[in-house]
Amino acid sequence: MNRNFHKKDSLSYRNRIRSTTGSLAGILVLLSGCGSNSPSNSRTSIPTVSPESIKTEDITNYASAVMAIEPRRQEIYAQIQSIVKKQQVSEINCTKRDTISRLPGDVQKIAVAYCNQAKKDIESYKLTITQFNQITATAQGNPNLEKRIQTELIRLNQR
Repeated sequence: MNRNFHKKDSLSYRNRIRSTTGSLAGILVLLSGCGSNSPSNSRTSIPTVSPESIKTEDITNYASAVMAIEPRRQEIYAQIQSIVKKQQVSEINCTKRDTISRLPGDVQKIAVAYCNQAKKDIESYKLTITQFNQITATAQGNPNLEKRIQTELIRLNQR
């Protein structure tokens, strides 16, 4: 479906796309530990990869996964925010159990369900969680890769 945007709408849309890629650092960046038996206090460091080694197909799959996950991430964040009311929502990191275990019981269940669904979504786009996280980590430090991802997000959204 092609959509024509006015200049003002186009700028707003591009800012949302940029925000989407940037917001992955919060809840999404680290999904590799979802449902695993990794130690709860482990510090997970995601290595970057050479941007040139990331194939066009991987960019398309990554962007598709982001588009699948982002609306749900926003919905879950709003749901958690409404439950905890005025308390600030702390970082929720799927690979660090302690970031989930310190949440109230209802919020824990929501966060775990989100992490599990995000993992399934990513894998449905032919990426491993490690690949997804590596692309995310690399894009955060590489403006050219970030632009490639943003361009693909825009292209996919205009279908």
